[in-house]
Amino acid sequence: MNDGLLTTKIRRGETETLAIHCGDYRFQAAFQEFLNRGLNLDGNYDLLVIPGGPLSLTLFDYLPKFQWASWKWLRFFVEQHRVRRLILIQHQDCAFYRTMPLHLHASPEPRQRQEQDLRRVEEAMKRELPQLAVELYYAGWDSADHVTVESI
Repeated sequence: MNDGLLTTKIRRGETETLAIHCGDYRFQAAFQEFLNRGLNLDGNYDLLVIPGGPLSLTLFDYLPKFQWASWKWLRFFVEQHRVRRLILIQHQDCAFYRTMPLHLHASPEPRQRQEQDLRRVEEAMKRELPQLAVELYYAGWDSADHVTVESI
C-alpha cells in the first residue's frame, strides 16, 4: 500500500439496513460473511458493533445509560439513513452476557436469555419504530468449530 491508499472506493447511494451485533473477535469474519453472502447485502448496510450487541437495547433495569445511548444511536440510523430493516445477531458464549445478573432473565440458560432479549427488542420495535422489519439471529459453532447462524 502507498501512503494509506486503499483499493476500496466509497459506496454511493443509500442503504435501508442496520445490523447490530457484538464485537467479539471470534465472530467478526462469520458475521461479515453472513451479512454479505448469507443475506446478500454485499456490504450495503450500516453496522452498530457493541459489547452484547442487541442486549444494549434491553438494559433499562440494569444499565439505563447504556440502553439510552443504544436507542439514541438506533434512532440516528433510522432517521438519518432512513433504515427500514433491522438485523439483530446474538452469539454463543457471549462474555457480556456473563456479566449480567441472572435476575434480569426468566431462564438461567444463556441462549434462552439471549433469545428472550431478542424478542424483547423485537416487541419494543413494534411499539417504538413500527416501520422497521426486524430479523433475529443466533450465531454459534458446531463440533468442528464452523460458525452457524440460525434464524430465531
